[in-house]
Amino acid sequence: MKKQIATTLLLLFSCITLWAQTPAQDSIFTRNGTVILGKVREIGTTEIRYVQPQINEEVVMVILKSEVERIVYANGVEQRFEKEKTGLETIEGNSEDLFAVQRKKALKLDVLGLAVNTLSLTYEQSLRPGRNIELGIGGIGLGFGLEGEHAKGIFLKGGYKFAQNPDHYLTGMRYAHILKGKYVKLEFDFASYSVEAKKDWFEADQKYSITKFAFLVVFGHQWIYDDRLLIDLYTGVGIGTNNLDDNDLSFPYGFATTGSDFPVAASFGLRLGLLIN
Repeated sequence: MKKQIATTLLLLFSCITLWAQTPAQDSIFTRNGTVILGKVREIGTTEIRYVQPQINEEVVMVILKSEVERIVYANGVEQRFEKEKTGLETIEGNSEDLFAVQRKKALKLDVLGLAVNTLSLTYEQSLRPGRNIELGIGGIGLGFGLEGEHAKGIFLKGGYKFAQNPDHYLTGMRYAHILKGKYVKLEFDFASYSVEAKKDWFEADQKYSITKFAFLVVFGHQWIYDDRLLIDLYTGVGIGTNNLDDNDLSFPYGFATTGSDFPVAASFGLRLGLLIN
């Protein structure tokens, strides 16, 4: 009897000793319901590093911080993490939270147009990540006039924009902005204006009116700063013509056309803008 008691006590003592030697572990609770037991070594901006002594205490494992809901440390202290607004590698898969909090509309001014006697304003709105619409209106004769030439009229633009490649911050693959990045746009342009060009004393003054239109494929890149400012650089090429059946006789306000014999159209520009709610 005494021998059995001694054996039981010895086994109990061994279990207590083994339990005491086992390091206390932290519990990592993920957002999908999994609990990971280990020892947290580091909490970074986007990642949490930990080891699992029961597997191999020399191997450091990593989990995205966005996947962790909370950590309960071995001493009982609990730390919670807010859900981060991270996106996937495709623009279509970006977090709906980003689309909700970022400004989705913008007003843009074509600064190159101002230098050639044109005031051009463009309104852009994001319909969903990767799909935007743009509407533009311009007043010809409202910028800084070209020497010896007076023009007066309007032009209109409208297009549907496709994001070509999303921009990400490499750390954590966070999508920068729903309006930012390279794009391809299908655009329709229309312009109607009159021109009076003063020539040298041996040439007659030139007066004419022109109406033109074009269908363009526009390639561009838009940069966003602090969810407030933007820069939009673009160039477009397509088909177009005008009522004169000839190339634009003077400066091609709004966009350029070459006439019905060779119906090519082109445009380029640099816009600065503000994002609005």
